[in-house]
Amino acid sequence: MFGQQFPPPLRDGTGRFRWSSYVQLRYTAVENDKDLFALRRLKLMIGGNLTPRVQWYAQGLFKDGNGTPTDGRAYFQEAWLRYAWRKEVQFAVGQFKPPFGRERFTPDFEIATVDRSLVTDALTPDGPYIDSFYRDRGVQVDGEPFPLLRYAVGIFDGRGANHGLHGIGPLLVGQTLFRPIRERPVAGQTFGLQLGGAYAARWGTDLPFRSCCREMESELSDFRGADRRWQAEISADWGNTSFRGEYMRAILRFRDPSVLAFPASGYYVQVSKYLAPRWQAVVKHEAFDPNLHVTNGKNVRQTTAGLNYYIRQNRVKVMAGYVHRSERVARVANDLVQMQLQYFIH
Repeated sequence: MFGQQFPPPLRDGTGRFRWSSYVQLRYTAVENDKDLFALRRLKLMIGGNLTPRVQWYAQGLFKDGNGTPTDGRAYFQEAWLRYAWRKEVQFAVGQFKPPFGRERFTPDFEIATVDRSLVTDALTPDGPYIDSFYRDRGVQVDGEPFPLLRYAVGIFDGRGANHGLHGIGPLLVGQTLFRPIRERPVAGQTFGLQLGGAYAARWGTDLPFRSCCREMESELSDFRGADRRWQAEISADWGNTSFRGEYMRAILRFRDPSVLAFPASGYYVQVSKYLAPRWQAVVKHEAFDPNLHVTNGKNVRQTTAGLNYYIRQNRVKVMAGYVHRSERVARVANDLVQMQLQYFIH
């Protein structure tokens, strides 16, 4: 998946109005903590084609029982118009995800693990804002100038969705994807390879970043300065085996030169394989360091082992996973077991 999901996951067709909806029910057992039975996501997606070249889309979300500040409320997530001028140049305007990261653009109903990686959640632009859901308001140009190359460039408000305009940005984002091998027979199986990268720059004024450590709490709750982020990715598919890897790095340079720059980085590598037509096994290893200048309990490595059963492909499936966490400083008993049922209503 490259950039925003165009077209979105609606019913097949080209009519002016189409819709889709799905629900995810989740059970989470955390070591030395209470179990959670949650409505992880209930999404309603509507959209259609105003003309053969103009598409519209809107998406809402409701969740509850997850132990987060966004529980128990309905949220307006996305709304955009897209003009497909030609294959090389297409335009989108509205509220959607800035083009940064691969896993962030893999829809939550298609990811192979129950949750996305730590670095994806933490370092994707607009990730720190709890109720923005990694969306922002802006315009984007994208396209495929050559058969093996795609690009996306956007300019956004920089404050995140569901927030007022306070002159925080702008946020500039660019992403490229190169597919040197699309579908090539290798040892009797079809092989494909994709490489990509992204860069984001934002000039922050009063950005309410979450702090990663007490000594930086005052500076990050009202950040002013330059926010820069880099991302690199690799995806490979060989028959029924898939590999995904991604690295992200961010650095916050404060306007006040007396304050040390604040760097963070992380990565994940993931391998999944179909053991049978409906059974898929997955292993993911990841690491995230929210402040490279400090070594503390927030430096985390974790490994996920999962098993997925596709009853009706992604429309009806059951996912199970065990996550083993290892903090850098001290062992914390917080491994977890997750199970999730996903059902598309239509």
